[in-house]
Amino acid sequence: MPAPPQSVHILGLGSIGSFLAHSIRSLPSPPRVHLLVHRKTLYDEVASRNWTLGLRVNEDGPLQEQSGFDAELLTKSPPSSEPIQNLIVAVKASATVSALQPIRHRLGPQSTICLFQNGMGQIEDLNERVFTDKARRPTYMFGIMRHGVYLRSSTEAILSGLNGTAAIGVVDGEERSTGSSRRADPQFLLDTLLRSPILRCEELAWKELLQNQLFKLAANCVLNPLTAILDVRNGVIKENPDLQPLIQSLLREISVVFRSLPEIKDLPGEQKDRFSVPSLEALVMDTIEKTAGNSSSMREDVRKGRATEIEYINGWILRRARELGIECQANAGLMQLVLAKSRLTMGG
Repeated sequence: MPAPPQSVHILGLGSIGSFLAHSIRSLPSPPRVHLLVHRKTLYDEVASRNWTLGLRVNEDGPLQEQSGFDAELLTKSPPSSEPIQNLIVAVKASATVSALQPIRHRLGPQSTICLFQNGMGQIEDLNERVFTDKARRPTYMFGIMRHGVYLRSSTEAILSGLNGTAAIGVVDGEERSTGSSRRADPQFLLDTLLRSPILRCEELAWKELLQNQLFKLAANCVLNPLTAILDVRNGVIKENPDLQPLIQSLLREISVVFRSLPEIKDLPGEQKDRFSVPSLEALVMDTIEKTAGNSSSMREDVRKGRATEIEYINGWILRRARELGIECQANAGLMQLVLAKSRLTMGG
């Protein structure tokens, strides 16, 4: 008997999850896409739209609708036991562990999990708190989203132009070494994402993807907390000369941590130079210029009284710095300010 056709489950229907769901269903001969929803109000809203999600390219672009989604309310009783082969996780980094708890029994060595999130450190948390049995862990993939996407409503996403890209890769190293029982084949999910014309996704080897993650993290370590604390759009960070000494301090610490990481210790010298302070500063300033009018996700989280991803951004720098015996006072102070402001807006 032939194996049943593979499908894709998506956990997290924010801007990135909605964009990915729409992109996959827009493919010729698309796979089934199962939306995993935690909130009943959101489930009911998608149901009222006949399981349809909309996407506009730019604010005034025509509405492109895709239907045919399956949806599952994760709080229903009894919970489903259907195994999940391909899972895209697009929830906030800080919610990853709690979001996967209701479906952990459906995931195992036959599963591929692709994390499309800001920050780093989620895989370590999943291994420590969800997939504690090394022989039963899924295959991990990581995705980097370089598109500008935001939600106009819970069923309509806005894509800021067609110049963005994405990158994906299969995680290598100790995180993925789970013994001879591995049965997952990430190729289906890789091929599905790579053939989307609007997603414009490239596959990178793990070492290269890791470097790209670090570059994005460096920009997020500067932009996200500063825009959240000052409550400004990205472009203001470059315009304010009083911020430059702090930015330099942050980047000096980040550069020392990056260049000390055992994961990249065997890179040739010219590649390690990409993590120098001048190179990181040029990257951050370029990011600010390209996103000057954007409001960072951390700023929006603080404004709306939601938990931020600070512990997976500057917090990841601090976690690795402790392991390496490196002092990072600027990053530590900035993280504490974000946590304090977040606590105030959340009423804690």
